[in-house]
Amino acid sequence: RRKQNFIGLPIPGSGNGVLTSTSSSFGLSLDVSWELDLWNRLGSGASAALADVQAARADHRGARLSLAGQTAKTWFAAVEARRQVELSEATVENLKTSSEVVRERYRRGLRHALDLRRTLSDLAGAEAVLQQRRLVLDGTRRRLEVLLGRYPAAALSPGLNLPELPEAIPAGLPAELVSRRPDLMAAERRLAASYSRYTQAKRALYPRISLTGSAGTSSRDLENLLNGDFSVWNLAGNILQPLFQGGRIRGGIQLAASQSEQAVSAYVQSVLSACAEVETALAAESLLAKRQAALETATEQALAARRLAEDRYAGGLVDLNTMLDAQRGAYASESQLIAVRRQRLENRVNLHLALGGGFAGPRRTASTTLTTPTEGL
Repeated sequence: RRKQNFIGLPIPGSGNGVLTSTSSSFGLSLDVSWELDLWNRLGSGASAALADVQAARADHRGARLSLAGQTAKTWFAAVEARRQVELSEATVENLKTSSEVVRERYRRGLRHALDLRRTLSDLAGAEAVLQQRRLVLDGTRRRLEVLLGRYPAAALSPGLNLPELPEAIPAGLPAELVSRRPDLMAAERRLAASYSRYTQAKRALYPRISLTGSAGTSSRDLENLLNGDFSVWNLAGNILQPLFQGGRIRGGIQLAASQSEQAVSAYVQSVLSACAEVETALAAESLLAKRQAALETATEQALAARRLAEDRYAGGLVDLNTMLDAQRGAYASESQLIAVRRQRLENRVNLHLALGGGFAGPRRTASTTLTTPTEGL
């Protein structure tokens, strides 16, 4: 609606000499503006955004894989802790039996008080170790419950037996397996995003061509607002060339180039760290297997030596030191054997994490080809 006042010579019928004119018009329009991406500046920005999304997805997969690995290793630790508690309980019971034998021989005057004191000292030490291992079991149970999303009440029973190792590691693992690692995929996508932003920053120096258009209707009558006979339209174009920016655009290019260089360094470091983790896990696989085999033999011999020493001490054929040394050796060997079995399982989990999965071929999810930003850096 538009209102106009005309002031001038007296006009008949105007009363006070002021003539007022009021008119109404109605319009409906749609305005559209777009930029022609001749230099792929906008396309580079879209590519960077897509790469950022892919990196975020890879980070999410990495977090899930890490959580699964941490849960498995904590469960193995809980099983080991429970086995260590059982071993300590058996050790305490065995030392109680030995101390009673020594006490009886002391009463009969067959042993000195020193022997009795030593057995009682070993018994008290074993009970202290038992409480320490119970403390470890309690803490491990609570950590496992937290990882499983439960309240840490230390009520979870992890079982008594560690699982056997799955399939053996095949010889000649392809290096491409490492490319499945989510952290490497995320680093690769961030590198691609940084290069796209570098390209976008360089394209900001080029002129921008934009088109603006509008279409609609205009009428004095509301009922004609949707009538095509009253349509109006407009189309315009313009070219913008950045001239005086105070160095802002070139500063943005330098910043993007620096960020690309940092992304390259981060990616290379991630690859080297991944290779180091794989090599470490593969070396540990062989060394831990040999250690377990040696400890199995040592435990078998130590248990036999303990039984023989206890029988001979009861018959007065060996002294107390021989029996106590045999008992300590047997307990230590059993404890180390339990620990190395857990270590082998934990190392296998570490190998799977280092490879980003099992021993099957790689399966890439980031389909965008990586281009290293070297030109212009």
